[in-house]
Amino acid sequence: MKDYYVTVCAACRCASCWHGEFFCGRARSTGTVDVLASVLAVENNEHRNHFSRRNVIRVCGAIREVERVK
Repeated sequence: MKDYYVTVCAACRCASCWHGEFFCGRARSTGTVDVLASVLAVENNEHRNHFSRRNVIRVCGAIREVERVK
């Protein structure tokens, strides 16, 4: 399966914060970063449903996939 980018809060690195579902204490004063979904899965900061393909499409309208060179 192809990896994809997820925009997350730069402070807590959670998609749910950036998506407006569960704000962290620094949400108002920080920016965002784009992180690969595979990296977010390893970091395990939140449940994978928050950055699932389905949820990212629901919130952002599209997925930015990444092709890995093997």
